[in-house]
This record gives sequence, C-alpha cells and structure tokens, in this order.
Amino acid sequence: MQKATSRHSTTHRALFTAMSAFTVASNLTSRVALPKARAARRTARRATAVRASEEPAAEPATEVPAAPAVPTSFTLAQAFAFSGPEGSNFAGSGPEIMNGRLAMLGFVAAAGAEIATGEPVYQQFGEAPTQILLTIALFTAASVVPFLSNTKAEDAGMWTREKELLNGRAAMIGMLALLGFEAVKHVPCL
Repeated sequence: MQKATSRHSTTHRALFTAMSAFTVASNLTSRVALPKARAARRTARRATAVRASEEPAAEPATEVPAAPAVPTSFTLAQAFAFSGPEGSNFAGSGPEIMNGRLAMLGFVAAAGAEIATGEPVYQQFGEAPTQILLTIALFTAASVVPFLSNTKAEDAGMWTREKELLNGRAAMIGMLALLGFEAVKHVPCL
C-alpha cells in the first residue's frame, strides 16, 4: 500500500510540476507577446494615418453623360404601331395591349351571354351591333389615352403588366376558338 501511495504522489507531483511549468511559460509569453502586439497595432495605425495624408487630392469628378430622355408622350401612330416605341412604359405594343383587353372583355361577355341565352356570338352581335361597337370604341380609347401620355401603370399585387399581356393573349386565342367553332359547326359552342 505504501508503494501505491508513493507512486500516486510521484505522478501527482509530476503533473503539478508540468502544470506549473506551463503556467510560467504562458505568463512569460503573454508578458512578452502582448506589448509586441500593441506596438504593432500602433505602428499600423500610424502608417495608415501617414498613408492617408500622403495621397494626392482626388481629381474633380468627370461629368457623366445624362441618360437619354424618356419621352413624355407618343403620337397616335406610335400607339398603334406593332413595335412598342423606344422609352415606352408599356410591356407590349399598343395593338397587343388593346386587342388583349378587348378579347378579355369580348370573351367573357360572349361566353356569358351564350351560356345564359343559348345564342351564338354572330347572333348576339346581330341583335345589338351599336352597343357592342360603342363598347369596343370606349375600351380602345381608354387603352390609348394612357399610352399617348406614357403614363406608367404600377403593378398592384397580382395585377402586373406581364400577366395582363398573358391573359390578353389567352383571351384572343379563346375568342378565336369560340368564333371558329361556331363558324364551322353553326351551333353555339357553350
């Protein structure tokens, strides 16, 4: 038992000595390294300050060419052109926007009336041509006015210019299919 205790105390002393040596070494290192690190930081700050004061004065800014002026309005010919004019705030050309809006209106009205009355589109048009042509003229004018003044319509939630174009294209195809089916079959489509 005496031997086990002496071995234990010897191991304990060796461990204590190693820990003491580590503590002394780390204290010495921190006493030497810390002032050196502080001195290096001071030197770096001084060098930065000197470098900043030695840089030449900035050259005056050169004039940047102005962006091309966005037109504030367009002519009626530009509104009905098949390519959108340069600087237009609209996602597509005038005819595509106007025809898309008219197709959306026409498809919903024709399909709704056909479902309600059972009459094909050509018969609906034959019964009320003045009202239909007046509606087309009003919607076309309502679409041309913002285009002529180049007024930018802001996107509002799910209502975006791109979605309006997509829905207008789908309505144009739907209206064409409705009219084509009725022309070939001579019966109401819906």
